[in-house]
Amino acid sequence: MRPVDEVETAYRKLTAEAARTARAGGSAGRRHGRGPEPFEAVSEGAADAYRWALARAGRGPITGAPTGDVPDLSRLTAEADAAAVLLDDPACPPDRRAYVRGVHDALAWLCGQSDEHAV
Repeated sequence: MRPVDEVETAYRKLTAEAARTARAGGSAGRRHGRGPEPFEAVSEGAADAYRWALARAGRGPITGAPTGDVPDLSRLTAEADAAAVLLDDPACPPDRRAYVRGVHDALAWLCGQSDEHAV
């Protein structure tokens, strides 16, 4: 599991990038580097995952499971697993899939399952 300061840095970097993108008039057509999903939706999912992991959101971004404190590794992993299930579901709508990809990639990095940041 990543240290809190690393997660905080990743979250701040992501929100700064989103703010720059918004000031520049959006990122129409910009895509996430590892998939066909729109950057904005992937970024939103990753930001929500980081907020939840930092105990700044009361519910898991995928399951909606209530959380009062910083989620432990088992809760973080369970949320990442729920995202993986949705990513494998062909019935998951494309706009939802992009958000879920951001959540999954952020939590996979945070849990140490990936060395790549979400966005």
